[in-house]
Amino acid sequence: MLVGFVVFFVWFIRFLKQKPESIQQRILLVIALFLAVLQLAKIPLNHYTDVFDVTKDIPLHMCNFLPMIMIWVYATKNRTIWATIFFWIILGVSQANFTPSVEFSLFHYDAIRYWMVHLMLVLLGLYPSIVWGWDLELKDVGRSFIALNVVAGVIYFLNLILGSNYLYVMGKPPGTTFFSLLPEWPVYILVLEAIIIVWSLMVWGVFRMVKKTSRVI
Repeated sequence: MLVGFVVFFVWFIRFLKQKPESIQQRILLVIALFLAVLQLAKIPLNHYTDVFDVTKDIPLHMCNFLPMIMIWVYATKNRTIWATIFFWIILGVSQANFTPSVEFSLFHYDAIRYWMVHLMLVLLGLYPSIVWGWDLELKDVGRSFIALNVVAGVIYFLNLILGSNYLYVMGKPPGTTFFSLLPEWPVYILVLEAIIIVWSLMVWGVFRMVKKTSRVI
């Protein structure tokens, strides 16, 4: 899956960058809309098949609600919103691709949804930087961290009401993931906060280095 996505990613970038920027924006917006529909369709489908679970099927995990934010990004070409969620995509969504927590194998709908959403979010996150030249600033790291904590705080209280574990703020995700390396709840939340700050600064540093190198070349 990952190798196939990398091949598609390279082809897609080369193909789309030949189009006018307005066409690029529309195509990327359509992709974001498609991912949002794919994600939201899980609710009626699970209702229809009698397996809907309010503690799992509402789009409150990061990778589930990011397509909706991407609609905003590409409808308005908002660099600030993009820069805020860029770190979420690189550190969160990318990790989910390497250590997937999907419960079904292909070609189950949930597996298709999982891989489509997680892989295409990476594409949507990287595209403005690679093709449009959007840049990251140091203050974007702080803005992203604060926004993530605000979202996590809201979802924490929703979890208390629903008895759920959205955004994995109540406990570790199932299966073997990056979270498996961390201490138990609630200590792992604090450790994760520190890791997010350090890794976000590393991503920003690598991003700036790549940008600087590309300008020199």
